[in-house]
Amino acid sequence: MKVQLKQNSGENAEAVPFFLELEIVTETVDADTLFSIPVSVEYSSVKGKLYRVDICGYERKTKDLNEMPNLAGQLVNKLVSTSRLPSYVFIARRAGERYPVYTMGHEVIATTPGGPVFRHVELAKVREYLTDYLHSAGVLGKEGLSDKLHVRGVNMHTLGLRRPVLYLKKRVPGQVDFWAPVFESGDGQRIYTYAASARREVSIGGGKEVLALRSIVAEALQKDGRLQNIYDLRPGRLFPDYWARLKATLKPQSSIDVTGINIPLYSSDTLWVGEEMREEEDRISLFVGADAEDIKRRAAVDFERRGMAVPA
Repeated sequence: MKVQLKQNSGENAEAVPFFLELEIVTETVDADTLFSIPVSVEYSSVKGKLYRVDICGYERKTKDLNEMPNLAGQLVNKLVSTSRLPSYVFIARRAGERYPVYTMGHEVIATTPGGPVFRHVELAKVREYLTDYLHSAGVLGKEGLSDKLHVRGVNMHTLGLRRPVLYLKKRVPGQVDFWAPVFESGDGQRIYTYAASARREVSIGGGKEVLALRSIVAEALQKDGRLQNIYDLRPGRLFPDYWARLKATLKPQSSIDVTGINIPLYSSDTLWVGEEMREEEDRISLFVGADAEDIKRRAAVDFERRGMAVPA
């Protein structure tokens, strides 16, 4: 591994005076990749001026700038598993713990420090397995309570973490859940996710990219035998700005009432969309279907699954 300290001459040089140029030269799938890791400055009342890097959600700080290349190199070496860097990191916020997640072929693999490794073809199942283990180990508190695992993507240029802009998910009673976070690329030109053993991405195009990526992933999962109906896969927890862009490309239709909940409807050339506002999160989840009746049926099933059904 080669790590070099470089002066930052950009506009943000005051906050980020240096970058670490890190190149993995060992036999990994990330070999010959050049990473540019920001080195920021912070001040402590006790220790004074400190230099800081954040690599896959793990911090390293030092007063001596010359120590930073070695600290960063050691951390990256520890993060390499199954000959690769993590694609995701699960974060337990209250406990302050991080758990790297790796994609390898058909499998998603989560590791724990000195503990078990969890693997499955679905990220949703890996999170479920890891959550159960951490509850039993007391890391997340009592079962079903306290902390939960949040997912972040790894920026493969800076090795910083990215927050999902939305999720693609399948929640069908009696079937294995599918759950995949969707991220914006570093250059802001694409959105992408990992599904069916590959990275799936589309160019950002005025909001249409959300349904385009959903369609690509649905087709891939269907070919893989993991999705029976393409409308079973739906976008969830969109940020309001993403939904506003997508909504502008759709044709408004009349709304429907599902167990006392109002669902505004929209249509495109290929499908119908139902809007569910998640008030507590200020996010929007969508139902997709062939027509208004299909949306109503799917919403009713999902509300019942979530315990939201109103008795007749």
